[in-house]
Amino acid sequence: MNHWHRIQQNGRPLFLPDIGTYFNQDMQQAQKLVDALAEAGVTTIKGEILNHADICLDAQLSGNEKYWGHRSGERIEENYRALIERKVVPLSAYESLFRYAQSKGLGVVVSVYDFDGAEFARTLRCEAIKIASSNITHQPLIEYVARQDLPIILDTGHATLEEAARAVNWIQDASPRGEQAELLIEHSPKGPPAPVAEQNLRFMQTLGQAVGLPYGLSDHHGGDEMLLAATALGATVLEKGVCPDDMGDEQDGGHAMPISDVAEVLQRIHAIADGLGSGIRTLPRQRDKYISRMGLVARTDLQPGDELNLETVRFAFPALGVGTEYWSEVVGGSVKQSISAGEVLDWPAIDFGG
Repeated sequence: MNHWHRIQQNGRPLFLPDIGTYFNQDMQQAQKLVDALAEAGVTTIKGEILNHADICLDAQLSGNEKYWGHRSGERIEENYRALIERKVVPLSAYESLFRYAQSKGLGVVVSVYDFDGAEFARTLRCEAIKIASSNITHQPLIEYVARQDLPIILDTGHATLEEAARAVNWIQDASPRGEQAELLIEHSPKGPPAPVAEQNLRFMQTLGQAVGLPYGLSDHHGGDEMLLAATALGATVLEKGVCPDDMGDEQDGGHAMPISDVAEVLQRIHAIADGLGSGIRTLPRQRDKYISRMGLVARTDLQPGDELNLETVRFAFPALGVGTEYWSEVVGGSVKQSISAGEVLDWPAIDFGG
């Protein structure tokens, strides 16, 4: 069975809070995020392995990254190389951070951008490796990650179905498990200021059906509504960026969840998942009967031979005698004995001979 189905045995999606690079090289701040997530009751956290800036071209060639400033309400442009450089963290610092998380009982999932990051994830015994949406066309990295034989999350943001299916094939061809590779596919909608209509959550289900895989959501909506809706739509994983409460304008900050909101949102996700149930209703024979179901009662005083019809019978709960579900068997019959108005009609009092 696919790893991602196993994690949903209790019917709840895996909530995957992503601390990403929101801590901007401040490892004390990163550790505080881990502490807060452990206290909030999450079981697994996500991060990124961004350990050198050479994954981006030099400043004069890299161009500018554009993102939404959630504090200013304006679009911000920043040189892409400069942005990467202010977020890069040595592998040794990542190891300390994530081993700290593991020491608190948290699983770790990481996005990787190069072979070193993939090796790091395997060595650290991460729960899974994520292929970021920007790398869905990166065949060498995807195949290298697949050979690590760890569960994989494949993000499909900005990708066509053809590109997503091709990446799935690369993973399955390179994985030691072949078509049984432990793989989950993610829908990744646009972030703010994209309108809600562009979230298109049903595409998440389309993705899963198209490639025959469990599916999840990488949530880029400014609130928590899409997390809750995706829970109801059967998402196995719900990924959401989380950041310090007082973080200013930052890349991806427009759709990050303040860390203080995590516990409440997690409870709501669990409540919805638990409320969905199994889809099967089981009613034990030994149970309290539904008192509000109705039975047959004499509308008027009845004498032997009086016909039972809507003129002589009314209905009231609880069903102490003949229940209303037997009306077609009773109507047109008669009573065998005198019955007072308001008296319950029971089987021995009914003559079915007419």
